[in-house]
Amino acid sequence: MIPTVTQQLEAIRRRLTETVVPALPESAHFAHEQVLLIDATLGSLIECHEHEYRYAVVEYQDYRTTLTEFAQMIASDEREVIDILNEDGPSATEAATPLHVITEKTRRMKVLTEQLYQQLSGRRAGGDSSATALMASLAARQVERESSWFRQAGFTRDDAMPIGALLEGYR
Repeated sequence: MIPTVTQQLEAIRRRLTETVVPALPESAHFAHEQVLLIDATLGSLIECHEHEYRYAVVEYQDYRTTLTEFAQMIASDEREVIDILNEDGPSATEAATPLHVITEKTRRMKVLTEQLYQQLSGRRAGGDSSATALMASLAARQVERESSWFRQAGFTRDDAMPIGALLEGYR
């Protein structure tokens, strides 16, 4: 299992408080202060990270609704207002599902996908070539996403795309 960003942040926070803080000398007041600041920042990231996309969608919808109402109140034909209201954006329902729920469902689907693949592969001697092709394609996309996601960690291929650019290609 690949750890989520939240799990990685929690691990960093644990190492900081359980390993670094006890190793600091009593006289290192500034270092202690900085560790507390880093710890508080990690706590904030852990709490907020999972909700960042949902927050952005809710905020987007709130401003879109208000802008639409203002434009109707003054019968605005300002091009920039019309253009932005005609652009595609996330629907309000995209903010309904918390990240941890999506992650849990995806993990369940991964297990079920593997189970069905094993069943299909066992049906014929030599396996089911269409099932193998489908699984190979899925695996290639997964490796591409993971390589992109972890490219800054130094554990992946050097040619991995930045995650934002890669995900843009999935639109």
